[in-house]
Amino acid sequence: MGGNDFVSHRSRSLLAILGVLLLNATTISAQTNYVCRSLIELSDNGAWSWFMDERAIIDRGYLLVGSVRAIGKFENSTAPGWGNVELSTLDLKTLKHERFILHEHFEQDDHDAPGLLVLRDGRYLAAYSKHNQDPRSWFRISSRPHDTSEWMPEVEMVTPGVKGNWGGDNFTYCNPMMLSAEGNRIYLFHRGVSQDPNYLTSADDGRTWTYGGKLFDGRHGYSPYTKYACNGRDIIHFVATEDHPRNYDNSLYHGFIRNGKVYQSDGRLFAPLSTGTNTSIRPWNLTRVYQGGPTNVAWMSDFELDKDGNPVVLFTIQVDGAGLPRGQGGMDHRFHYARWDGQYWHEAQIAFAGTRLYAGEDDYTGLGSINPQDTSIVYISTDAEPHSGEPLISKADSKRHHELYRGVTTDGGKSWTWTTITSNSTTDNLRPLVPVSKDPQTALIWMRGGYWNNRGEWTTKVVALVMEANAH
Repeated sequence: MGGNDFVSHRSRSLLAILGVLLLNATTISAQTNYVCRSLIELSDNGAWSWFMDERAIIDRGYLLVGSVRAIGKFENSTAPGWGNVELSTLDLKTLKHERFILHEHFEQDDHDAPGLLVLRDGRYLAAYSKHNQDPRSWFRISSRPHDTSEWMPEVEMVTPGVKGNWGGDNFTYCNPMMLSAEGNRIYLFHRGVSQDPNYLTSADDGRTWTYGGKLFDGRHGYSPYTKYACNGRDIIHFVATEDHPRNYDNSLYHGFIRNGKVYQSDGRLFAPLSTGTNTSIRPWNLTRVYQGGPTNVAWMSDFELDKDGNPVVLFTIQVDGAGLPRGQGGMDHRFHYARWDGQYWHEAQIAFAGTRLYAGEDDYTGLGSINPQDTSIVYISTDAEPHSGEPLISKADSKRHHELYRGVTTDGGKSWTWTTITSNSTTDNLRPLVPVSKDPQTALIWMRGGYWNNRGEWTTKVVALVMEANAH
């Protein structure tokens, strides 16, 4: 084949590829409620907060997702289905899905969603609590290994402290995780005594629990918000703020726990892990990941470990609230991404996160998720175009909605390529999750619908896309 023929053939091939891409782009731009692949509805109503993990797990080809059901106003507490704590399951091969009620009529609040863990014998642990109501939590364990169809009776866990009307030593958020190097001891981190991060431990596969101690103290007796990531062997990482972002212009700090001691990011010993209700540790004494301020108030969305066991943080910052009363800011958020390379933290803005979900909580965003199988991939929910920040106006109803995007970086987070997961929606797509998976398949899970208040005012469905675990 001659040179001119080769150029002509290559040009035709490139034109053909360009034509397909343009056709796909046109299809996306025109299609109402576009989703990039088959959408699976796991529950007709469900929601979760983002400070309990794991909220979703995959085990032997089955996806498990915890959520809380809403049926209207928080005050409608006598209505059937109000505040049910539920578990949705999906067979990733057959796509058959089922739903189990862990606790009927518990509390209609997304903070009550369960934290899930696979126990040594293959049974499942689901731990949950009410939102800041009393110093108790509850858990259930599945009756049989790798089977969600039947569960043993609910068991109550009581922690130290005094019940408060709204605060005190009340319990919120369940984060169970197991360390094999400690004889498979399970830690359950939660907000508890003095509204700070505390932990329980279990040495018998979650059957009985003992109060362990307090991780650290925050400002003014209100919780430093904390997310955790565990390597399953010997280390539990955490990333924390000083306070709730409505109360303080938060930064982010990192440390890790190993053999009963708390360390800085670089491995320098900081202090022993407390085994009581008092501690000298403050999050701002640990390694700073990001310096916040009045025009860059930080709050983490997701926290994972990369293939080398190094921590990676996806977080948002609010940039427009300086000097404004509560309820008047939160119209401009940005996604940031930070990773520890073994020596230094590297951090950069990666996308526009759009506007708050509702007035009164200026820092509530659509959130995002890091792919735990490949931390160079993230999924975000935003009502702004990721690169430019231009409002996303749906062609379906001419309204602004939160849509999902998939971001990929090949240079450690400096630059990102964004592809569309949903577009032209007639409702919002919020709080995406990607569970850890050793299976060939994993899933992207999110809340699809209306969300107006964490006290039960949501109409969001629990939906999922099945995808390859290590897909790029």
